[in-house]
Amino acid sequence: MRNNPDQNAISHPAGKRNPPEIAEVAAKPFEPDPEGTRVDLYVKLGMMLYEAGASVHRTIDSVRYCAQTFGDNDIHVFVNYESIEVSRRDRNYTHFRMHAIKAPIKMNAASLHKISRLLISIRQSNENLASVNEKLVAISKPSTVVPKLVTILAVGLACSTVAQLSHADFSALWIVMIAASFGYAAKLYAIAKTENIYLTVLLSAIVTTGIAFVLLKITGSETKETALVSSVLFLVPGLVLINSGLDILRNHMVCGMARVNSVLVQILILTGVLLVPLSMIPLMRGSQAVAPSAWTSILIGLIAAGIATLGGALMQNVPLKALAGTIAIGGFARAILEIAVHFHFDPILSVFAAMTVATLLSFILGRITRVSEVVIAVVVAIPMIPGTASINGIKGLFHLAHPSALPDPALVQTTLQSTLFAVSVVLALIAAIIFPIIILTLGKPRV
Repeated sequence: MRNNPDQNAISHPAGKRNPPEIAEVAAKPFEPDPEGTRVDLYVKLGMMLYEAGASVHRTIDSVRYCAQTFGDNDIHVFVNYESIEVSRRDRNYTHFRMHAIKAPIKMNAASLHKISRLLISIRQSNENLASVNEKLVAISKPSTVVPKLVTILAVGLACSTVAQLSHADFSALWIVMIAASFGYAAKLYAIAKTENIYLTVLLSAIVTTGIAFVLLKITGSETKETALVSSVLFLVPGLVLINSGLDILRNHMVCGMARVNSVLVQILILTGVLLVPLSMIPLMRGSQAVAPSAWTSILIGLIAAGIATLGGALMQNVPLKALAGTIAIGGFARAILEIAVHFHFDPILSVFAAMTVATLLSFILGRITRVSEVVIAVVVAIPMIPGTASINGIKGLFHLAHPSALPDPALVQTTLQSTLFAVSVVLALIAAIIFPIIILTLGKPRV
């Protein structure tokens, strides 16, 4: 049962005889809250955090931090995937609220940043409930750090640079940029109209792949698979996946597994939409663009990583004060990876090492700017995605699954190697983000 907080106040009398500890508390100066105004505020705070993309752990810690600031130490907070519950003991009564929440459709690092600053300022300025509530209302109003058109173009450019890192040819780059830009615009429109993450992913993927396929037919690019897969990268739910891992490792199993299921469904939708255009493209081997020299590749990778990070940061609405640092970390991490590969270090361990350094730097930047280190780390991981291996694995699987496909041992071997390598790299990226953050924040409240 989920009701509006204003309609779900429950007061439980504690009985005629209070236990000694309750009598002692009741004798102390205490600010009564018969209408449950404080609980309403705490529920609103929890809803805003969760729907902006905060993990369960951070949502609970932030609500408790706010409650303790106002002198409420006897408070219980419970968050599951579809509702949030808050109860507060007020002398002989317990005020309880439960409100339905929706899974995050679009992450908003700026909202998380503003809420974090607000919670810190409460203790410093002794603000009252009314002023805090007004500021939460102001934060809840939709806003972006840059105009939407800039974000749309930046997302298209980010997907195009990831395609470049995957050795797409020149004609494929501008196709990816156009398709991804229109696809992201369709995503923003679908979010506003449907408020359903799965319909949003479906409609955006159809628009993106449709535009990319038509343009590829017109131009005749030789890296069609790279262009198609790169154009939908903005729909990959990376932040939801990382939050699911953090929730599971912090014993919030219900929310963690629900988020994992959400990620799997979104990936299945993307795969199903990609299946149609990829099945219409003949398998082309050896059609990738010629890779430049080693040090030129490192320089290009650094620049491309910075551009890709910029697009990802604007898509997640990262505040401007953390934007330059996020771009620098993204370029630095990609440079570490390129140099390690150049000197023939194991590529999977190189990804893990580079991403671990990036996560540590993201944590430092997050502490300085009060921006979520999880969001920064996920954005920085975008240029580390194993684009070439993923694309080769996907197109190989699609061609092997086609009824008219003939058995080809070389194709089977290449497909398995590419798929297993891509999965290993993704797991290395996830581990390099989750475990350092778990260790660095162990035993510390997340506000």
